[in-house]
Amino acid sequence: MFEQRWKLLAAVGLVGLIIYAGYALFSSGNIVQPYVTFEEAKKISGTVRVAVHIDHKTRTYDHGTGVMEFMARDTKGNTCKVRLNPNFVPPAGFEQTPMAVVIGRYKDGVFEADRMFLKCPSKYEGHPDMGNGDSKTAAGR
Repeated sequence: MFEQRWKLLAAVGLVGLIIYAGYALFSSGNIVQPYVTFEEAKKISGTVRVAVHIDHKTRTYDHGTGVMEFMARDTKGNTCKVRLNPNFVPPAGFEQTPMAVVIGRYKDGVFEADRMFLKCPSKYEGHPDMGNGDSKTAAGR
């Protein structure tokens, strides 16, 4: 009797876990977002992730609306203006990082990002694609 009770509890728990996993994956399109390029984002109506190189020279900030915009280049070389949701504060270190992941959707010629995750700046120090021409790291190697 004791063993049957545990088997029943284990079966109920397993079914509950499967239902929860299915709900988490399919109830909200924001949970599972594919990585795409800007060209692919134009064709998708839902939320996607784009890994980008940030062009800090093009960054603008509108103090009235709180909107920050900048030009970015995806991993295939496509460029697009990125508009960051004014309710989202850019993560600390935004000014120093060359790369980020923007999460949002393409609309009317602009990628509207709801969120942004930064790549660690030290990971890219001395990387030839970063445009500084210096192949040394912060440690001078």
